[in-house]
Amino acid sequence: MEIPRREWIGLALALAAYALVRALVLHTNFDEFAMPQFELFPMGTIPLLSGVEGGLPVSRVYDNSAGQLLVGWLATPFYALFGETYLALKLVPLTLGAFALVFLWLVVRDSAGPRAANLAGFLFALAPTTLVKYSTFASGNHFETLAFNALALWATLRLHRKGASAARLFAVGVAWGFAAFVFLGALSTIVLLAAVHLGLRGWRDTLRDSPWLAGGFALGVSPLLALNAATGWRGFEFLQNKFTKEGSGTDLALAFERLVGFLGEHLVAATQFRDFLGLSGEIARWLFLAAFGVSYALLLPSAVRGVGSLLRGALGRGTRSPTRLDDALATILCAYLPMTALAFATSGLEIAPKDPPMEAEGYRYFNTHLFYALGVIALGAGRRISRPVMVALAAPALAAGLFNGALVDWSFSHTGLGARYDGFNVKQTANQLLTPRNGYTVEQACAMADAYEPGVRAWLYVGMGRVRAMQRVLKARGGELDLWSLLEEFPERARPEVARGVGVAFRHMARVQSRLDARFVNLMRERIAAGDALAPYALEGLATDWEVAVAWDLEKRLPELRSLREALDKEPTLAPHFARGVGAVLGRTLRRGIDMEARQIAEVAPSFAAPAPAEFYAGLGAGLEDGLRPAQLERPLSDVLPAGFDAAAIERGRATRRAELAP
Repeated sequence: MEIPRREWIGLALALAAYALVRALVLHTNFDEFAMPQFELFPMGTIPLLSGVEGGLPVSRVYDNSAGQLLVGWLATPFYALFGETYLALKLVPLTLGAFALVFLWLVVRDSAGPRAANLAGFLFALAPTTLVKYSTFASGNHFETLAFNALALWATLRLHRKGASAARLFAVGVAWGFAAFVFLGALSTIVLLAAVHLGLRGWRDTLRDSPWLAGGFALGVSPLLALNAATGWRGFEFLQNKFTKEGSGTDLALAFERLVGFLGEHLVAATQFRDFLGLSGEIARWLFLAAFGVSYALLLPSAVRGVGSLLRGALGRGTRSPTRLDDALATILCAYLPMTALAFATSGLEIAPKDPPMEAEGYRYFNTHLFYALGVIALGAGRRISRPVMVALAAPALAAGLFNGALVDWSFSHTGLGARYDGFNVKQTANQLLTPRNGYTVEQACAMADAYEPGVRAWLYVGMGRVRAMQRVLKARGGELDLWSLLEEFPERARPEVARGVGVAFRHMARVQSRLDARFVNLMRERIAAGDALAPYALEGLATDWEVAVAWDLEKRLPELRSLREALDKEPTLAPHFARGVGAVLGRTLRRGIDMEARQIAEVAPSFAAPAPAEFYAGLGAGLEDGLRPAQLERPLSDVLPAGFDAAAIERGRATRRAELAP
């Protein structure tokens, strides 16, 4: 990979632009780029689960994409260097995106020269908004796959430029296999690469290549096979469900309708450019689509020529000229869109637009297409075309990329939030501990939870309480609820945290149903009257949200807490315990040391404390102790909380929680 120094400058500048854009959006507007329900577990939590003897086998958190595990493992060194923060987690997709840029640059450079390669690099730096946002989402698959797709593409083309030695064939096989390990959707790219290899080498040489390619592929994909074997082949079951059971099958009318929707509606919307400087994001969407469409048309003759050449080569001795190799690249890039459209048309996959700020998540299936579209634009503009024409073709796409300025909070009023948030959600691990498909008993789950340090263990038990309560609720189907007996399934020392988890379950249901379940209130009234020592913990848990909230969420979560408090106002024996739970929630929030949150908490603390000030402030103290990282308070509590707060109660709460979390 010999590249002259002057050519490296263009790549370095593209990487700098890529880093600058994402640093700006994350530093100024982190909350818009946070999907805690999809990132903090499993990806962000895997480093906390790994390497603990007797703990949860990390393979059990595998869903349908092994890239989730990869991102979790890659987060470990970033956590070690920068702390276990949400921002550190996002450095994983950012780094993989930088690798994707490098390999895209190399592919385009080898085919169309350094000028076109630099264009490709800057197009990626100023990519469509969906790609920009996903380059900061630790989703584990839809963006992370780009680096490994690009690596497989570059390795395949390089093999044919340099010659098919055994070592290169084996390395290409590994690249193909590992791309499939990261994301099953990479199979589309792998099929295209395999077809190109057959056409360039011919069937006789391909047969001779097969042992090396197959051996490398087996090695690269072996982790995926091992994971599936250990988890009931859940990844392949996902594919089967989406492409056979839920697909359009022989319903050609439905398949055609889905195809038209994919190409006529979703393709335009997939870029997700925002309004910027008074200009509509629709302008940017059509600018990008125009640049892609013209470049695609320019590249299409080469792609068609490549198809014919590859077919002839496959039946004969192959074709090895550099021109034919460039045509093969055009074939891959141009074929991906129709291939993906047909796959979508015959599948059960859904494209469901989301509300702001999560619009990009609805178009996750377009990440690879948009990435290859950048290559189409760069190659279409760069191949045997004069510089003015190249600029005219590239300018619309680059201009569209400037609309990503809408993602930056130019007021710089809430900077650096990502470093304040924890990069994990331990309690969500309980979904894997107690999901039926993993086959663990409660006793086995408790044994695994007990392998972790006290802070992690406590949240694991909270999560298990929530999961078991939800299972009981679903089983009851609105009828009489057998809830409290589930506590007997757990060891006595864990029951307070499990009871808190029961409350968490009913907090979740109250959000879904817009009201607090009367069965929970009746049960709590009975248990408190009977002097049950665990009932107060369940009422505390009722204040705790299942999902991790970012700073922007506090404003909408506070009304939910008020509604729950109002539902309990007529229950004088219950309200003090809920007040303690609200205090704990606000205390955990204060730990982060975010001024905007501190100001809101100072405003609402008196009203939440009113029913039982001592209990509320004791809960706040407990919340201040309830974290796996050191608190980031930068000011004394007396500067944050309103006059008259109960400092002694806060200290009692802190001491109580420290005792609960003692080894």
